[in-house]
Amino acid sequence: MYNEQLEKLIEMALMDGELTEKEKQILFKKAESFGVDLDEFEMVLDAKLAEKLQSQQKTAEKAAAAPKSGKYGDVRKCPSCGAILQSFQTKCDECGYEFKNVESVNSASKLFDLLQAVELRKSKSISEHNQTKSRRLDELSKRHNNDSGFVKVLGGKTRSKNQDEEREDLIRELNEDLKTIEKKASSEKATIIKNFPVPNAKEDLLELLAMASSSAYDNDGVIGKEEEVWIQKTDQIYQKIIICAASDKSILEQSTNMIVSLRKRLPKEYKNFTQIPQSVRSKVEAEMQAEKDTKKAKKTEIMKKYGIPLAVSILLLFLSPVFGMTVGGLLVFVAIGGIIVSSVLWCKALKDMKNDF
Repeated sequence: MYNEQLEKLIEMALMDGELTEKEKQILFKKAESFGVDLDEFEMVLDAKLAEKLQSQQKTAEKAAAAPKSGKYGDVRKCPSCGAILQSFQTKCDECGYEFKNVESVNSASKLFDLLQAVELRKSKSISEHNQTKSRRLDELSKRHNNDSGFVKVLGGKTRSKNQDEEREDLIRELNEDLKTIEKKASSEKATIIKNFPVPNAKEDLLELLAMASSSAYDNDGVIGKEEEVWIQKTDQIYQKIIICAASDKSILEQSTNMIVSLRKRLPKEYKNFTQIPQSVRSKVEAEMQAEKDTKKAKKTEIMKKYGIPLAVSILLLFLSPVFGMTVGGLLVFVAIGGIIVSSVLWCKALKDMKNDF
């Protein structure tokens, strides 16, 4: 109905079935920034809250009415012959019936929701911080401006300098508070990622691996603390898949492709972050070697294409004094132009090649 970001914020705010005044302020501010009619938005918000409360009530009633059991664990049976199934099986050993898990896989969604909740709390804290910052700076300005004329004249440049220093100290303090908020959120997210349980279902594992491997690196050349945690989580999930999907070549191949894709993007010191099983290692190594050979061949081609004109231009620059003032001066001009053009094209080609790989 609304912007996807706004809908997600509404969902996170209503997750616990309550809507605090601070949450309403944030939602209304965000809705206003998207040009949403606030009266209409308030009506929709109330309706969503009522719907959430009704859903929670029905869930509680069902849980209360469900028969209690003294059994522990989840016993899975074949829907065709009733044979007991082991964990991770997708085919019945007794009758050969193939089945899929009819329940949606949701580990990645749960992890995403937990991380979004941290972002929501961070947004609230930053909003409160900005309000505090604005208030304290206004109070400081009023206090400085309320000095009497005598104090201003007597203080002169020293007073003005002290006021500037006081304002800078306050801004520095407020900026440190903002950094603390961001560090706290980052640390909280890292803890959630690190401690999030790895599921057992293979489809669920694949979905979570896709989320982790895509979050582990954003191609900026820098691995931060949060990215390091994602890399560790990717390794943890992949090793679980190796165990769970030992007899399922399709899932093992899909997950390995994700790992290889991440390895290609990671800086050199992080490429060997996980162990690939021997059964697929030779194939992966062949693909990586083929990529290296292609990259090397392309770099050689670039060297020939732009390196030779660059070398000729440099040579002309050194030989130009031999040809006298007139011809030599012209050669200097041509050589410098050739060096600039060749260097720019060379750098651009190398950058494009790096992005391609």
